[in-house]
Amino acid sequence: MQVHNVDILAYFLVSAVQKEMGLINMNLLEKYQQKLNSGEITADPVQLKAVIQLNQLSVALENLPAPSAPATKKSGGFFSFFKNDEVAVFPPSLKGLYLWGGVGRGKTWLMDLFFESVETPYKKRFHFHHFMEMLHKAIKQHPDQEAPLQAIAEAFAQDTHLLCLDELHLTEVANARLLLPVLDHLMRNNVVLVSTSNRHPDELYQGSLKRDMFVPYTDYMQQQMQVMHLDTELDYRTIQAERDYGENPQLGTLDEIQLAACFDELQQGDVAQDVVFTINHRQVPVRRACDNIIWLEFSVACEGTRTTSDYIWMTDRYEVVMLSNVHVLTEEDEPAARRFFNMVDELYDRKVRLYFSAEATLDQLYQGKRLTFAFKRTLSRLIAMHTANRLDG
Repeated sequence: MQVHNVDILAYFLVSAVQKEMGLINMNLLEKYQQKLNSGEITADPVQLKAVIQLNQLSVALENLPAPSAPATKKSGGFFSFFKNDEVAVFPPSLKGLYLWGGVGRGKTWLMDLFFESVETPYKKRFHFHHFMEMLHKAIKQHPDQEAPLQAIAEAFAQDTHLLCLDELHLTEVANARLLLPVLDHLMRNNVVLVSTSNRHPDELYQGSLKRDMFVPYTDYMQQQMQVMHLDTELDYRTIQAERDYGENPQLGTLDEIQLAACFDELQQGDVAQDVVFTINHRQVPVRRACDNIIWLEFSVACEGTRTTSDYIWMTDRYEVVMLSNVHVLTEEDEPAARRFFNMVDELYDRKVRLYFSAEATLDQLYQGKRLTFAFKRTLSRLIAMHTANRLDG
């Protein structure tokens, strides 16, 4: 079904009347309409449906009273358990929204537009990797707690009405055993959850171990959240890349000479060469570094003992990450491929630029079968990042 601009304008005319009557808040809808008018986006009936739902949720959240006793944060991390004898006033039960669909459908874009538009201080937004990193740290702060996940969730709920989580995906049983119970506790403590994922909640956990134990959590998630499938076949990242840089932007990659030229062009401050950094208590050899760039071998960045926390460390400190000698990844390279995909996710979310030399084109970097679905998401991000780099010269 196609929705023409006249249909959308008719909807907004009705919405404008409702706004005058004080029935709805137009902030999110106005932003969406402005982007339509400017040509930044095109009319999409599936996205419009999500915007309408998110706008209604935004109004409800903005009308909630503030917690009566906001917790006082103590040192020791974002999820530190706040000990407070007073009982906070939790918001009434509201249904969140679970946006899922293929790569490049605009899920993150919609969630971020919504998050920016909600006028409440009691909101938080995280990428999945960041949330899991903080959750792992929080668990270590409660070694003797009988129910640490419940304590963490209750503390979090004391000053949060809205939690936005981007790119939910669970392939490891260890992460599933932490994340799903915490989300369950948060929703039972009246935290409204808005999340994005490439998979339906029933298929969120992709591991083969203990699948049955997670069914009650995903069932409750669907009770507390409206599940919306962004089922358009369009990949907006690729479409935008083609608009900016031609019909086949995914083919270009750099060689080592071009990579060195990029470093020389972008570098700020003093340059250190062939040094060893300590990243999360591990020694990491670095080819070159300066105030705004870190340059590593792919084998160092994505093979061996690297974890997502290392990539978070990089994005906290640098505007540009460079990798040398990215090789074709096959079934035998699955651990390195997962690390590379996680690294791209983190850099993309934090808007850190990525340059790398490779022996193959972007669309041929992964040639295995097991991680084909995950690579589609990574490739979509790489195309967008690569195109932005090319446009910047």
